[in-house]
Amino acid sequence: MKIAFLGPAPPFLGGISQFASHLADEFCAAGHEICFFNFKQQYPALLFPAGAQEDESQPKHLSQRVLTPYLPQTWNKTVKAIKAWQPDLIIISWWVPFFAPAFGYIIRRIKNCRKLILAHNIVPHEPWPLTRNLLRYAFEPADDILLLSKACLKDLKAWLPNKVVRKAILGFHPIYSVSQGEISKTNILPRLLFFGLIKDYKGLDTLLEAMPIIRQAIPEIRLQIAGSVYGDKGIYTKQIEDLGLSDIIETDFRYISAEEVSGYFRAAEVCILPYKSATQSGVTATAYSYDTPVIASNVGGLSEYIEDGVTGLLVPPNDPEALAAAVIRFYDDKLLSPMQEAIRNYKKTCTWTDLAKLILKR
Repeated sequence: MKIAFLGPAPPFLGGISQFASHLADEFCAAGHEICFFNFKQQYPALLFPAGAQEDESQPKHLSQRVLTPYLPQTWNKTVKAIKAWQPDLIIISWWVPFFAPAFGYIIRRIKNCRKLILAHNIVPHEPWPLTRNLLRYAFEPADDILLLSKACLKDLKAWLPNKVVRKAILGFHPIYSVSQGEISKTNILPRLLFFGLIKDYKGLDTLLEAMPIIRQAIPEIRLQIAGSVYGDKGIYTKQIEDLGLSDIIETDFRYISAEEVSGYFRAAEVCILPYKSATQSGVTATAYSYDTPVIASNVGGLSEYIEDGVTGLLVPPNDPEALAAAVIRFYDDKLLSPMQEAIRNYKKTCTWTDLAKLILKR
């Protein structure tokens, strides 16, 4: 089968690109032919204040960089390129309404091909004008919509008509594979990790508010923050200074390359996701790949991937005291080892092979 992907792939940074690349690897291993119809440019710089959008990595699969979604003159070129390759299935990566005009236009002009939207979110985390109209324009011409959490399915039902909802396929976010040598912990002191692109809804401010309480109970605690900031990192550096936490918090406000990820997770005992809203999170999948438990807010689809008290702990959002209590409980009750064992068992149920089969059996 010839399977095309529309959306970001390497060298574009971020979880959406990484997800598509891993899924393509799985299809390729099963003997399918893969081609990415990739972006030339993803966002105008004004809409992406986190800095660089690309790195030096090279795509592992055939990739045609044809689409700049905010330049309509590239839309027909993309349609022609896809038609010329003649895919049997095209998978469209979706996560924000910004791409709706381009994707809706392209999907409507692709015939004789199954069109599947892979929806990482339905409703954007930040307010977006005309969200409902943009969702309908992009989703109505698709044949199927793959969702990665029940929270996304709930949003789909709330925002789109039944004729679109009937196209839904409930999937999951698979766990990334790493070698056993990358999993062993290297930390000397108790260490928490906050990882990934930092936006307001990720709740880093809540974690920082919790740190003085955690420090009082666990004086040797350390926190590593790793990820580029979408906006002004000075907000967080000032909060750290105002709370007197500079001596126990290390900040690495930049994009963390794939080669560097293991070092951060091996040095941490638990990953903290104090999100204020969420559907699901690729950070959870990354943490589990390194047998790292997760303490997260009980919002959106996060609770679907975290079994409270088994693979991690769930807390109310925007509640520094509850978050601190969960971290203290994690160390007081010595939960690392039993949670790691539970995560190893969980990983067997969320594989890329299973997701690829789910997509193809429809």
